Amino acid sequence: MRINLTSIYVDDQRAAHAFYTEVLGFVTRHDIPLGDDFWLTVVSPDAPDGPELLLEPSGHPR
Repeated sequence: MRINLTSIYVDDQRAAHAFYTEVLGFVTRHDIPLGDDFWLTVVSPDAPDGPELLLEPSGHPR
């Protein structure tokens, strides 16, 4: 089994993106506007085709 995508619920997508990219060193894979939110994923620079972390807004209706 391989995990390709997992969600991390965040209060502020842009702040979370800054943390994951600037502090932890991840790179942006997708940044697609979806209304008021984004389909925003990051990946490890060592495995750009590896698992993606979806920075999902915590207020998004599931």
